[in-house]
Amino acid sequence: MQNIIIRLSHPFSVAVLAIVTMQAVAGTANAAVSDKVTLYGQANMSYDSVSTGSAVGDGASGGTTSSRLASNSSYIGVKGSSELGSGWKILMQAEVTLGTDTGASGCQVPDSATPTKSSRWKCFFDRNTYLGLTTSDYGTLLAGRHDTPYKMSTRRLDVFADGIADNRSLMGTTILGGANRVLSPVPPIEYSNPPVRETFDIRLSNQILYLSPRLGGFSMGVGYSNLTESNSYADQPTGSAVSVAAMYEKGPLYATLAYEDQATNQTDASNKIQTKTIKATKLGMGYKLGILYVGLIYELSRDELGNPDPYDPYPDSATYNPCGEMIAGANCSGHGTLYFSAKFNFTNDDAIKIAYTKAGQVGAASNDTSALQFAIGLDHEFNKRTTGYFLYTSLKNDPLVRYNLSTSSTSGDNSVNPTGIGGASPSVVSLGVKHSF
Repeated sequence: MQNIIIRLSHPFSVAVLAIVTMQAVAGTANAAVSDKVTLYGQANMSYDSVSTGSAVGDGASGGTTSSRLASNSSYIGVKGSSELGSGWKILMQAEVTLGTDTGASGCQVPDSATPTKSSRWKCFFDRNTYLGLTTSDYGTLLAGRHDTPYKMSTRRLDVFADGIADNRSLMGTTILGGANRVLSPVPPIEYSNPPVRETFDIRLSNQILYLSPRLGGFSMGVGYSNLTESNSYADQPTGSAVSVAAMYEKGPLYATLAYEDQATNQTDASNKIQTKTIKATKLGMGYKLGILYVGLIYELSRDELGNPDPYDPYPDSATYNPCGEMIAGANCSGHGTLYFSAKFNFTNDDAIKIAYTKAGQVGAASNDTSALQFAIGLDHEFNKRTTGYFLYTSLKNDPLVRYNLSTSSTSGDNSVNPTGIGGASPSVVSLGVKHSF
């Protein structure tokens, strides 16, 4: 019998050992049951030169250039399945972000400003982690934390997915509060740094997700998540998200239409319950023509966050509402975003990639709030599991916005100059290797 030695230096090792042990016991006790457990993962590291660009407006200062070792959506996971009979299977998966640059794993945003070990472990398995049921006739039902159908529908069209040039720098992102603008309450307040938050193209916790089987090239996904499961009394704001996507794939053509609605009920200054939503619709298409693959996505987002009371709590009583002084229910930060990509395999092992993304003016402003990103890269496959790559990407912000480069890479954190009003244009040169197992 072959001996396997595992060093229990990390709680994740304990979890893996426990699963493998249960698998071995189950297989011994009932050989007729077909079980399978798989350990898998990906290490994607790069050496990046990041320029944060120069901002404009009051308080602006020059940017900086620094070299960074980055982890790009690296992860490790364990998944298992068990036959239930009549074509049914039970599924489980636990997946965690792997910080190949620092050794940090799991959730990088603990529950409190003074994180404890226990608060970090609450979100250790921060990627797709679920229990599910599947059959080829009726599809798959999952419960847990998972990519939304909205996200799943177009990830395959991003030729720089899961790295610093990922299109989620601009795609699926909304600027809460719209443009930087000087408002005129008494005393005057300058809301000079609106938060940029990735609102769509994400994974959600507490999600129930259904994925249909493919019928004649068509398939669909539907997901629902209660965003405020921790509520404990009646006056707390409530929130939920619904995400749906339809996909068609046949031969060289892939097409998709997706929609997501995130709704929250809030109490206004008159103690009246108001329902406000952030929603987005996108259309995507990919086509393979021999050694050339092209992708196209158009996304339109909209919100109802406009509120004529600038001091109405958003998200709490201590925060000035950046959507104030607008007509109630007005579109504060919604906008259109266009993405185009192409990948040309000029040899069996080598490919050139390009991508262009353009985020339009946000709903609260008439100009100076758009941004665009361009990326070009070269991939070389050493084998089916290992790819080396080189890329350059640049993101140009208008004077009133400050989008970051993608946080799919740790180089994306703090990649844009935060001084002044906005307008900085960050750029990156990156050399990396991706290995999966």
